[in-house]
Amino acid sequence: MVDIDSDFLCALAREAGSHALDMAENLHAELKPDQTFVTRVDREIERFLYEQLKNRYPHFAFLGEETGWHGSTDGPLWAVDPIDGTTNMVYNIPIWGVSIALLLDGEPVAGVFYIPRLDELFYAQLGQGSYCNGIRLHSPDRTVLHLEDTIGFTSAAAKNLRTKALHGRIRCLGSIAADIAYVGRGSLACLVGWSEGAYDMAAALLVAKEAGCVARYFSGQPVELKPLLTQGKTREPFIIAPPNTYELVRAELAIDNLQDSKEV
Repeated sequence: MVDIDSDFLCALAREAGSHALDMAENLHAELKPDQTFVTRVDREIERFLYEQLKNRYPHFAFLGEETGWHGSTDGPLWAVDPIDGTTNMVYNIPIWGVSIALLLDGEPVAGVFYIPRLDELFYAQLGQGSYCNGIRLHSPDRTVLHLEDTIGFTSAAAKNLRTKALHGRIRCLGSIAADIAYVGRGSLACLVGWSEGAYDMAAALLVAKEAGCVARYFSGQPVELKPLLTQGKTREPFIIAPPNTYELVRAELAIDNLQDSKEV
């Protein structure tokens, strides 16, 4: 286990978020080859984070959404999404943020996700719990799903899964990191996702797990980040939720979807 300065990591996320806010007015968005948005903010925040992390932890590798992998393929790895929720940022929707996670052997051991427009900072360290603005998180489990339970979906999951049998209010926030962090806080009962990458999820996934959640595919197999470092994105739908809530949501979605869960 490596020694990580949590105060440094949280301060770095806040500083990056502050820089992003300063640049977020009058944005010009470009399209990447996959037809998703990228902006000057994404590129400059990633460069800033790379430089700061390299200076503090010179022997750690770095994986960023915009610039890819830097450094060794063995040992500690920073997985960074400089702006998770770029489309929200472009259209002035406040749910977007800076995501930084440290991975050992492909799994997160420390992570921070900061939403600057809401001033919400989520932090977790393996075995030490997760927090939002210093308040310890615990995600409440459920024995039944209620009509007023908030069920998070990513865009790909919302577009490709049939939800008629599912109890609850569906929410699609536009930032997978915010979705998962909000499950950890209990703002969402669960998150149903599909086609997501390691750098998008790593920090918030640790937040949710340290708050008592599991992350599993519909098949029941755990969502592991290490394979995603090479394969790119999840190839089947998954659920992040407290254990019993996972079973409830899986059972309701399986009525219409389990036989049709193909790669998107």
